Amino acid sequence: MTDTLNLPSNRHFRAFKRIVVTRTEEQSASLASEMTRLGAIVMVVPVIKIEPATLSGGDRSVLNGFHDYDFAVFTSVNAVINFFRVFNPDTTVRRRPAIIAVGSKTESAIQEFGFTPDFVPEKFNSKELLKSMGTLNLKGRRVLIPKGNLSGSEIAEFVRTNGGFPDEIVVYRTVPNESIDERLKKEISSGQFDTAVFFSPSQVKNFLNIFGVSVLKGKQIAAIGPTTKKAAEQLGLTVDVVPENSTTEELIVSLLEHEEN
Repeated sequence: MTDTLNLPSNRHFRAFKRIVVTRTEEQSASLASEMTRLGAIVMVVPVIKIEPATLSGGDRSVLNGFHDYDFAVFTSVNAVINFFRVFNPDTTVRRRPAIIAVGSKTESAIQEFGFTPDFVPEKFNSKELLKSMGTLNLKGRRVLIPKGNLSGSEIAEFVRTNGGFPDEIVVYRTVPNESIDERLKKEISSGQFDTAVFFSPSQVKNFLNIFGVSVLKGKQIAAIGPTTKKAAEQLGLTVDVVPENSTTEELIVSLLEHEEN
């Protein structure tokens, strides 16, 4: 799934700036295109790949009970795609859960499957999502949380703490990518880049597993949001750029602003 970014054309990266993007190639398409338009040399180095999870009979029973939940929380585009890949809900059924999306990209992905999210926080990151969910009445409510195998349980714990009944279901798996182009691996290993951009804790971890921490010495590091920033810092990195909203548009703007300062 790709999208078209809408950014001002009067700002540019410095000449020959080389930016490493650690997302999958499909997810990086619009981001890489926009960064290239703004003058950067983009190196797409997908250190992870996304695979559909194998669902048990119990998992499928949970999916089939979708319309009986009070809320359904989607925290990523991957969660949306892999949830609806295995579940084809009847959009004509009037009874359905209120759908919560972490941000605009997740909201758009949900809309492509025929649903309109009922709740999107003003700021697009997991911390703000929990803060915003505090305004909802969760007591006694059933909450469905499709997620990845490496996702935390903060939302489920929050729901439980507020008197609700969460059901988490793993619909996709994040695994290391063993098929990175050898030329790119050599360029990264020899430090031929200026900035590394990370979109999840697993990307940080797998990048370091492949290339080591030393290649990032003296490099600019950007993280899509506070969760990824925290993971990077716990692994000994210093994060220079974090957008207020966890969107590709604001990430690019934050990188440009950091360069100008």
